[in-house]
Amino acid sequence: MRVEANGIEFVCQIDGPEEAPWLTFSNSLNTNFALWDPQVAVLADRYRILRYNTRGHDGTGAPPGPWNLEDLAADIIGLWDALGIERSHFVGLSIGGMTGQALALGWPERIEAYVLADTRADFTGEFAATIPALIERVAAEGLDPLIEGMPLRWFTEEVRTAHPELVDQARALIAANTVEGYIACADAMTRLDFMDRLHEIKLRTLLICGAQDLGTPPEGMREMRARMPNATYVEIDPAGHLSNLENPAAFNAALVPFLDSFDQSGAG
Repeated sequence: MRVEANGIEFVCQIDGPEEAPWLTFSNSLNTNFALWDPQVAVLADRYRILRYNTRGHDGTGAPPGPWNLEDLAADIIGLWDALGIERSHFVGLSIGGMTGQALALGWPERIEAYVLADTRADFTGEFAATIPALIERVAAEGLDPLIEGMPLRWFTEEVRTAHPELVDQARALIAANTVEGYIACADAMTRLDFMDRLHEIKLRTLLICGAQDLGTPPEGMREMRARMPNATYVEIDPAGHLSNLENPAAFNAALVPFLDSFDQSGAG
């Protein structure tokens, strides 16, 4: 389905019972809402699930840049408003988690359960060295370098060998997206600077990270945990950057009880 929000036409998918609590998933860079299929499979019986393709990704509109992470967070608010969602659980991975930080800092009253996976709160280290170079290369060569090389960083070597279909799936996700969407979203990440504000996020939070995540390493998420007053951290081993796709059993074992605890306690 398509939903007009924040001046953009979004490609969305809604699953689950109409009267169930809302649950919103936000994707990583260069993927689409199919990233969350392993989670929807176990949650759609009791949550009203909103998935959407980030601006510039796989059919969703791309307004002129530059964009900031606050713009991506405003997209979620626009979608919630357009769909009549007053409050929702939120799960974001990678840039979805960065968007989620802007969301929680700007609109905390709209969020119930709050989950950030395989993400970071600052633009430093290898991340800061890698992203500008990738932006330049994609601008010059298109998505082909990402299609070829990115899945090698997203998954552990063992999983790439045992489950080549995951690599094929990742390459298909990347190929469905646009040069413009990648460049504008990646550029927004260069202005990521939330680490010193994480103490402001008072929401009960679950942080999840793959133990072998090269893009957003565990040490960065452990630092986030230390700065967030109501956060719990779970490390998944083995798992790389797309921990929800690589090791869905372990990811779901952390995610599902956390979400369910809100509704069982009447917090939702």
